[in-house]
Amino acid sequence: MLHLEVTHTKQGFSILKQFVNKICDCKPSWTMPNYIETAVKQIQDTVKDDEVILGLSGGVDSSVAAALIHRAIGDQLTCVFVDNGLLRLNEATQVMKTFHDNLGVKVIHVDASNKFLNDLKGITA
Repeated sequence: MLHLEVTHTKQGFSILKQFVNKICDCKPSWTMPNYIETAVKQIQDTVKDDEVILGLSGGVDSSVAAALIHRAIGDQLTCVFVDNGLLRLNEATQVMKTFHDNLGVKVIHVDASNKFLNDLKGITA
């Protein structure tokens, strides 16, 4: 299976660049620092004084969302991280350490591993 988004795919970056620039006709006119500033401002304008709750899985998408939203609104953000018992070794600890301990994000850690694993007993594919 070909994964263009990873660095070890031969010519992956070139393929993606060709697709974005030539086929989609998109111009490389933005930079990540500008995007972060724009996203933070947009989040602040949208949220104002409201509180935000975010389901944090520890994956790339929810982690980036959590970091951006926290940067924009700080303590108005509360993340909920559910440990379903099917995570990688020490992943729950790493997620909590990264977001709660290192970044100061409010994270509610729900250990639902017993519930998930008990509900899966006897189920086969």
